[in-house]
Order: sequence, then structure tokens, then C-alpha cells
Amino acid sequence: MTTAEQASTAPRPTLRALAAVEQPHPIGSGRVVTGLVITAVLLGSQTLAASAPLRSDVRLLLPSEGLLAGLGDGLRRGYGLAMEQSAICGITPPTLQLGWLPPGADPAAPLRAASRSALLVAPPAAPLEAYGRLADQQRLTVLLPLQRGRSLEGLPQLRGSDRLWPLVPGRSLEVDRLAQALLSEGIKRVMVVRDRTAESKALSERFEASYANGNGQVIGPTAAPLAVEATDRAALRQLVGDVDWYRPPALVVITNPDSRLEQAIRTATWPETTLLAWPFPVTAAMEQGQIGVDPLSRGPGWSAFARSFEKRWGYAPGPVESAGYDTGLMAALASVRAQGQPGWNLAWFNANAKPQPLCRALKLRAQGLAVRPMGASSRLDLSPGVPPTANLQLSRR
Repeated sequence: MTTAEQASTAPRPTLRALAAVEQPHPIGSGRVVTGLVITAVLLGSQTLAASAPLRSDVRLLLPSEGLLAGLGDGLRRGYGLAMEQSAICGITPPTLQLGWLPPGADPAAPLRAASRSALLVAPPAAPLEAYGRLADQQRLTVLLPLQRGRSLEGLPQLRGSDRLWPLVPGRSLEVDRLAQALLSEGIKRVMVVRDRTAESKALSERFEASYANGNGQVIGPTAAPLAVEATDRAALRQLVGDVDWYRPPALVVITNPDSRLEQAIRTATWPETTLLAWPFPVTAAMEQGQIGVDPLSRGPGWSAFARSFEKRWGYAPGPVESAGYDTGLMAALASVRAQGQPGWNLAWFNANAKPQPLCRALKLRAQGLAVRPMGASSRLDLSPGVPPTANLQLSRR
């Protein structure tokens, strides 16, 4: 099946392959020009295995298989919206090529065989050590649009970290927000339970530190987060007994959505006065009160982005789409020539500058001034090796 045939058969709102030839809706002659520009940009997309690679300004790498493969759709739609808006603002968007790699793959060998791009966009959950080496060896700027996990903690110490730019907040921001929410409700004592994964351990330690900064106290048999294996019935019975004994105002459960530990906690019986607190949205009703954190991080540009995206694509955007949009903002600004030079090294970026709408930011860039765009998924108050912050909404039932 050709790319055009795929485009005609794929349902638009689902996570299927987004065709490179999709056109924006025409709204006058300006949008027609925009459509031609964006089509030209996206028609340059190809896999890393192509026999005759074309040079491009930006190379966007996507997972070729597994659970992460479906994220490419949302990233490309968000990125494409930023390109359309850049063209309306009067610039020619940077050229783009796509590449597909297996999740966790080292990009060095495939990229050596491909034409060099000025800006590289890493896939979700990229192996940061490999991308740091690549960035250092090739003096290449790398954007990390969907890097949120534990790997971010060691990022500043990696080789090449001065060229790796995370664009969305790490998961640690969610447990910080949960700690703040509990403290704001006057809850100064909690028990914390976690699963046995390394990420859960790191997040529970982060929660404990953040909660202690607000004079909160973790209580329980060890006065520390408890590691429980969801399949260990004896350990779960002990946890239920401990909660019944200590009667904490809240039980904080550090795990992933739909994990075995979450399911075990939901099927157990807890004191009616104990609030269950999750680092993700509350989805199912229980007899207990519940509080969670919505991972959809938001920056000052979220509202305008969400309206434009839904008008353009017919569905409400999520974290993946907004991450793609912010990637497009950075790429568009980096392509602008100021004093005869493009800004692919992002030296023009200033995390302390006032956030600017895209057209205004592009004008300031052309004048050679420091710029910070108005991010959709974060405040874009980032720096190399350091993720940005954002507003996180609470979830209650």
C-alpha cells in the first residue's frame, strides 16, 4: 500500500500511521501556501534505511515497534500544527525527515549512514547515554520530546548532556504536586507504599523529600515508604493491618496505572477515613476518598494550542500532541537566521525571558534577541539536561 493509500484509509483520531501527504484545511490563499509548504516538508520524510537519503534541517526519530510505536501519530500532528502556524507567521518551516528505530536502539550506526541534519528529535524513552555520545561526537543538538522517567535524574552527568534538551516535565513533578496537594489540605502524616520497580523506588524517595520540605511526615512500621510485591498476599495483609493500626489520614500509593499493586490496593479494605493518593488520575470510584494527579502538564500556551489542534484535527489533544507541538516551536525558531546564522545550537533560547506567542517569538529571533516561546506542554523554562516545569491539575473522586 502506498503512503497516499494509507492516508486515505486510516481513521484520523486513532493512533495509526499519519500519512505524510495530509493537507491542512484551506482558509484563503495564505493557508493554501501554508499547505504547499507543509506538504513539501512532510514529503521529505523517509526511514533511516532509505537508499538515497535527502538532507533535512530536522530529523524526527520514532519507535518502529512495540507499545511506543503508536505515539508517532500524535507527535507528528502536534509538530505539523506548529509548522503550519510558522508558515502563517511568514517563515518557511524547516525541512523534516522521519526515521524509525526499535525502542531502546543506539542511533549512532543508522545515523552515520544517513545524511546529517541540523537538529535531531529523539524518540520516546530514548537511551540517553547513547544520544549524549552522539550529540557530543557530532556537535548536534537533540530534543527529547517524551522523556519523563527515571533516566532524567542522571542526565546532567552524562557525556553530551549540554546538547540534550528535555521538553516535558519528568514524572518527579507529579509526586511533587501530590505532596503539595496533601499538605495544602492539612494532611501532615501519611503512609507510603510502592511497588518493587526502580522507578517506583526513586519516585517514593522524591515524594518523601518533597513532603518533608513542607513539614510532612511519613509514618508506619519503618517511618519510610514500604515496598510491597502485589502477588505477596501475606505482605498485603500486613499492609492492611499496618494501615488499620496507624490510621494515617492518607495512604500514598507510588506505582503505575493499572499495575498489579494498584489493583491489589483497590480490592483491599481500608479505614473509611483514609484517603488514597495516586501519582496519576483517579479513574475508579471507591468507598474511600481519592486524590490523584493528571499527567497532562500544561504551559501558558496550552489553551490556544488545544483550540487550534482540535479545530485542525477534530479531537482534543493530549500530552503526546502537545509535546510534538512544543518540539515544532523549538525547531521553527532554531531555523530562523539572525545575523546571517541559524540557531540550531539553541544559544538564542532564554529560559528566563517572557514567554512569547509564536509570531512574536519568530520576529524577536530574526532580530537576534533572546527568546522563549509560549509552551503548550510546559513552561519551557528548561535548559540542557534539565526538564521544564508545568502546571499539573489534580484529579479527585
